[in-house]
Amino acid sequence: MGLEIDYIFHPKSIAVAGASANKDKSGYRFFKSLLDLGYEGALYPVNNKGDEILEHKVYSRVQDIPGPVDYVISCVPNNAALDLVDDCAVKGVKVIHFFTARFSETGHEDGAAMESKLLERARQSDIRLIGPNCMGLYYPKEKISFDSSFAREVGTVGILSQSGGNAMEISHGAAERGVRFSKVLSYGNALDLNEADLLEYLADDPETKVIGGYIEGVRAGPRFVKALQYATQRKPVILLKGGKTTAGTGAVSSHTASLAGSREIWKAMCEQTGAISADDMDDLLDLLVGFNFLSDTTGFNVMVSGGGGGSSVLSADECEEEGLFPVPLPEETRTKLIEMHPFFGPWISNPLDMSILGGSGLTIYSLLETMAESSVYDTVIVSSSDRMPRRRSDTDTSDPVENALKAMDHNLEISRKTGKPLAVVKREGIPDSEEHLRIQQAVQKHIIDEGFPIFPTMRRAARTLQRVTAYYLNQRTSES
Repeated sequence: MGLEIDYIFHPKSIAVAGASANKDKSGYRFFKSLLDLGYEGALYPVNNKGDEILEHKVYSRVQDIPGPVDYVISCVPNNAALDLVDDCAVKGVKVIHFFTARFSETGHEDGAAMESKLLERARQSDIRLIGPNCMGLYYPKEKISFDSSFAREVGTVGILSQSGGNAMEISHGAAERGVRFSKVLSYGNALDLNEADLLEYLADDPETKVIGGYIEGVRAGPRFVKALQYATQRKPVILLKGGKTTAGTGAVSSHTASLAGSREIWKAMCEQTGAISADDMDDLLDLLVGFNFLSDTTGFNVMVSGGGGGSSVLSADECEEEGLFPVPLPEETRTKLIEMHPFFGPWISNPLDMSILGGSGLTIYSLLETMAESSVYDTVIVSSSDRMPRRRSDTDTSDPVENALKAMDHNLEISRKTGKPLAVVKREGIPDSEEHLRIQQAVQKHIIDEGFPIFPTMRRAARTLQRVTAYYLNQRTSES
């Protein structure tokens, strides 16, 4: 249904119109990003000034380029946009991505009129348009990106974003927690390619397993609902809606010239179609992390390592408030714990209060493993804080980074041994030393490299896990 636009993601040649040798210009940054990621197709800078940019010959017009050009990134001023479409038409260009802005989103009639002319001329030459007023395409498999700092590794999460800034926020924020992307597309004013086109495409895209998105408004409501229904029948779809309030609606119209729609309508549509509505950017990132790492969840019963006494109490409250069940230890597990230590065994509970273990001779990890082995528990949540002492004593000469890595790996080993999904709650303080920063970075990298999800708070972990579990349980019920 949607794969007819797949060619957009596979250009064999790209030209950057408005390319510049000035590092402060967008034309430089787009061109440099493609070089930095190692784009393997032909790459051409286009500008009526200059001879060479980053060791590439500059061409005055797209039609002057000797080889074929599939895809053009427009960084020209908006008053040069129509001429660029005509230039691309002569060359036989298939796709133009307009980073160029200040069209209908300005609220001025002449901006909207210019957009209409752009679309008319593009259609006359069978050119598809991305944008205007957007960042365009990030496709790590083809080494295409609008930001050279994006992750190079290929993943299975596909993103559509009406906002370029939010596309960057998602791409960076989720990647920092281990998510990797199949494709990310910022589409701006949606003059031609819109959210319905992209939903249909990602729904059919074999490289995409999870769809996420930021949407401010839709061009054609009925078609969007149909596309969303189509997508949700095939894979998880998590959407963050901008413009649900009066203030947000006003901001939307000046950002991407979209009609926003009310909170109630959006909520009803998501419920009707089976889409998952994120509350805010943090929630969207949490859900992308959850669906990326926790697709094998089987139920709502959780075994929790909650930290100290007060932290364990709060962990229990937060899990239950979000729809998870930190159920008491079954008798068979209790018996095993008593055999391990007759005094401490009856005292241990779920969540595990680690503060009671001092002097017991018991290790946290042996207890967690024994508890997690019970068939009562579906998932394990481990809470970790870097605020704890980083050395055992003043005379301790061991490497604190290695100590922290070993401690975390003991936690992760619980999942490896029991086969149960495990989420890490990693509560970080502001680094107070270079050593502290090294510990934070090393532990986070290790968790990600080992393929486990990270959440900053117990509540966010619990809320995400509940929704991911509910989704997959519902899917399995529907398929049976």
